[in-house]
Amino acid sequence: MNYLLTIDVGNTNTVFGLFYQEELKRSWRIVTKRDRTSDELGVYLNNFITSSGFDLKDVQAVIYSSVVPAFNPILDRMIEEYYHCKPIKVTYDMKLPLNFLYPRPFELGADRIVNAVGGITIYGKDLIIVDLGTATTFCLIRENYYEGGVIAPGLKMSMEVLHNRTALLPLVEFSKPPCGILADSTVHSIQAGFFYGWVGLLKEIIHQLKNQYPSVHFQVIATGGLAGVIHKEVPELFDIVDKELTLKGLKIIYDYQK
Repeated sequence: MNYLLTIDVGNTNTVFGLFYQEELKRSWRIVTKRDRTSDELGVYLNNFITSSGFDLKDVQAVIYSSVVPAFNPILDRMIEEYYHCKPIKVTYDMKLPLNFLYPRPFELGADRIVNAVGGITIYGKDLIIVDLGTATTFCLIRENYYEGGVIAPGLKMSMEVLHNRTALLPLVEFSKPPCGILADSTVHSIQAGFFYGWVGLLKEIIHQLKNQYPSVHFQVIATGGLAGVIHKEVPELFDIVDKELTLKGLKIIYDYQK
């Protein structure tokens, strides 16, 4: 069996996905540590793969996207030493089923490019893709042209900063507080501020992006760990939630290179 290993290196987490043909068989997530050695990374990943019942020798190819340049040499070394193949690294100027109207595509994070490719291939043209990761990013794709987007602070990061920079405010779970907007405790106050505040941020930015082309019907695709939490409470905000969009996009780009 020939497996494709896909890797998405983010500022907070690194996600691995193992594909057989068109099916994502399994995915794993670890914390991104810039000082991790290639051997540490290789042992972690080998343990994930073998403990899930897969054979290491069946991993025949690797593709990755990364927004952490310092991590790339570690990843390259690990892939070559442990999987004996040369990885494909996603860049804006490689062969892609996507065109750029964005005037500075070399500034785009590879994850945003991968999400855009995955989005238009799976869901069609005219998309707004929202990724709730370390940063909250918005990408507008019209036809198969990447036109631009928005970067806002990350939700989890903002909650951690509030906790770390205050003496009395606890770190709480992101959720809709049972009391609603008028909070009855410190924990619920923080939850209300972040839940309703972030829903408002998402609604307004999506609204303003749609206003760029009032006659175009945009699908709103959300990805990232907290997208499902928000969608459950405010289902009209996103049309589709796809937590594996980045891994799927990597698989599509790999196939496109072939």
